[in-house]
Amino acid sequence: MKNKISQFMPPSRAVLEPPAYPKCTNEVVRKLKKAMDKAECRPKGELTLERFGRLLGAPKSTIHDWYHGILAKPIMHLLCGLERLSEAQRTEMFRGLCRECPRLQHPRLARDQEAVHLLDELLAKPAGLTLVTGPSDALRTFVITALGNSAAQITPAKTVCGLDIHRPDVFVPVPEVHYFQNPGDSAQARQLIGQLWKGIECSTSDLILLNRVWTIMPEIRERIISVAKSRHVILADQFDARALPRHRGNLLAPNIVTVTSGFNQQIHVIVESRR
Repeated sequence: MKNKISQFMPPSRAVLEPPAYPKCTNEVVRKLKKAMDKAECRPKGELTLERFGRLLGAPKSTIHDWYHGILAKPIMHLLCGLERLSEAQRTEMFRGLCRECPRLQHPRLARDQEAVHLLDELLAKPAGLTLVTGPSDALRTFVITALGNSAAQITPAKTVCGLDIHRPDVFVPVPEVHYFQNPGDSAQARQLIGQLWKGIECSTSDLILLNRVWTIMPEIRERIISVAKSRHVILADQFDARALPRHRGNLLAPNIVTVTSGFNQQIHVIVESRR
């Protein structure tokens, strides 16, 4: 039947066949970038294309083609499927697909704006040691990830790196932080920390995030404290925050962030900042 109908059809450019998606240029990608500008930057701030690509995990050449060229066919096909869903169905689908993105303004933290303000001030510090402590590994991981994902919002030029032994299955990870595939394999975790630490230690990053590294690799604790003399190091771990080793006879007084769980998944934060 289709072949018979096609005999009477005018030239293909004059007739649109379903799904006939109207946005064939880079409009979709540009809209995505504008939305991410609002999410990732301060008011009126904009992501560079390079950082936009890093956040998406896409090569620079791909981002350039998407941003300046025509709409990629796989993106168009996905949108054509999504627009056939009701708004409620789309919301339900994305809720199941998208991981939670920890930030300081996330509803789990934002109720206590005084604590958020103190955490903002911590992120602005150029050097020192900040300890995220509390009874739950999940709470500590949420808060250190929120600090990392908010760093560029507070200070756009701040660069971040680090190590987190967790696998980011349920949360959006911090760009430039290394995460581990098999968190339960402590021997492999130690090996990976040993391989990656030197690069982090010698990097030019302003902010270093280390989640569970203090417990798993005690032999590099002195080196961590030494790095904190010139850059800001944030540790999330299960330790007595006041029982730090001495570095060359002097205790490096840390900022202490204590996190506990509250009602309806709220996170309570107490910040003791060493000004």
